[in-house]
Amino acid sequence: MLHCPKATTFASEINKQRIISNNYNNNLKTKKIMKKIQFMSLMALMLLVSNSAMAQLDSKSEISFSVGTYTPNEKGIGEAIGEGLGTAIGQMVATIITFGQVDLTSKTQKEESYSPTFNLQYLYRVAPKVKVGASLTYQHTSAKLMAEKQSGGYLDIAKATNDYFTVMPVAKFMWIEKDHIGLYSKAAAGICIASKSDPKYCNGVQVDPDRADRVLNDLKTDKGTRFAYQVSAIGFEAGSKNLRGFVELGYGFQGLAQAGVSVKF
Repeated sequence: MLHCPKATTFASEINKQRIISNNYNNNLKTKKIMKKIQFMSLMALMLLVSNSAMAQLDSKSEISFSVGTYTPNEKGIGEAIGEGLGTAIGQMVATIITFGQVDLTSKTQKEESYSPTFNLQYLYRVAPKVKVGASLTYQHTSAKLMAEKQSGGYLDIAKATNDYFTVMPVAKFMWIEKDHIGLYSKAAAGICIASKSDPKYCNGVQVDPDRADRVLNDLKTDKGTRFAYQVSAIGFEAGSKNLRGFVELGYGFQGLAQAGVSVKF
């Protein structure tokens, strides 16, 4: 039997090409499979992130209660001291006020007190980072005029009180909103309604009727409606997904500083 070297070489080359082609096809299939796996992994990751983000947006409504301090309803330390010392009215009081048979000295003092603000607020999510709603705020203030007794100490001679009710639309922007923490800013504007009690004398003080109005003028309080606002530059909340405590720093009719609790649902 004759052996043909050329035929053997040709057959070997065909086998090599077949092997190369099979390897190429296998590599191509492997690459396609890997790309599918990568694509499916990416889609699964995106779905997981999306579900996590949507979980945050599931809570559409938010109700909060907070307590605040220092508002525009409080006249401020400097003004309170200036009115409290009241040199001019103090000199006048000495000549027109008596308590029984005991004369009061010319020294008077005004004392003011302020309750914290009590804030109730409802918000509704209208965009992923924006919530809008309304707030109701209450604050009570009181003031009294005291005169020094010759025997020592001070005697309350007149008192007055104020109640403030504030209603404002509110907008809240979430800078950060995670499962357990949040960072936000808030702004509000509306009206404040002041309900006052007329200043009254107390402790049996008698005043010259012709000068009574001048004495009580120092205790005049607010009455009527005025523009109200609140700007909270920064707020921080922490807790569970649906129940959180929070603190805010800003200025307005809710307070310079606030602390409270919120419920999301």
